[in-house]
Amino acid sequence: MMATDKGFTLIEVLVAMVVFSLALLGLGKMHLTAIQVNAAASRLTQATTLAQDKVERLLAMPYNDPLLADTTAPGSVTSYPNAGHPDPSPPPPGYTITWEVDTDVPSAGLKTINIFVAWKNLQVSKTFSLSMRKSNLL
Repeated sequence: MMATDKGFTLIEVLVAMVVFSLALLGLGKMHLTAIQVNAAASRLTQATTLAQDKVERLLAMPYNDPLLADTTAPGSVTSYPNAGHPDPSPPPPGYTITWEVDTDVPSAGLKTINIFVAWKNLQVSKTFSLSMRKSNLL
């Protein structure tokens, strides 16, 4: 009578389970990292959209609008919102939008406006900035 060994030994099954478990742990960590990166990308996309929306709103205002007034000398910026001029369209919770206005920079008849959107990502402050120029000719 000839004995044939069919199947796996208990040791082989245990080793296979350990290898499979380690692979699953790696996949779990990769999945968590992907979720965090996706959330950070979503917040950055939201900040970019908020900055672009603010650009459109500021460009639609007249050149001499109080929210675009520069009360400092050329080369120095006036920051908004401020005590005298609150933001008429505040951002959603978790984001802050500020902008700086500098008149006649880089040339006469132009306002340079720098927009900053700030938020926190995993307790780390992040900022997205956008710069635009508004002409007195329009």
